[in-house]
Amino acid sequence: MAKASSASVVVATLAGAATGWATWGLLRSRPSYRLMGAAAGLVGAAAIYPAARRSAGSGGLGRELAVVAGATCAGLAAARAGDGAGSALVGAGWIGHAFFDLCVGPDEASRLPRWYPALCAGYDVTLGGALLADARRRR
Repeated sequence: MAKASSASVVVATLAGAATGWATWGLLRSRPSYRLMGAAAGLVGAAAIYPAARRSAGSGGLGRELAVVAGATCAGLAAARAGDGAGSALVGAGWIGHAFFDLCVGPDEASRLPRWYPALCAGYDVTLGGALLADARRRR
């Protein structure tokens, strides 16, 4: 997959961060849904990669499905842990997903646009950081 231009990476990262902040505002205003909303969103973000594949034959599919499984396990563990520890776990999951976006990202069998990993990483770091800060405040 060809690399995105520097300008599109900056714009996509900022747009992702703004959207992540807006999502945090929504989650913060609904405390009873905050943790499970963030966990469900993490699973959805991970599921975008395998859903956007042109073909299942690529070697990246197994890696992407493992990320979906890991996000699902993190969400289940967060629900069991409760608000404070659960928020920290899901926040760390979002930050981990940003590393996946930037270090692994979509391969040539993906339909995702070249700027998508930057958009997603901006979102992931912003939302993950907000969840981690919230968990710290709750201690």
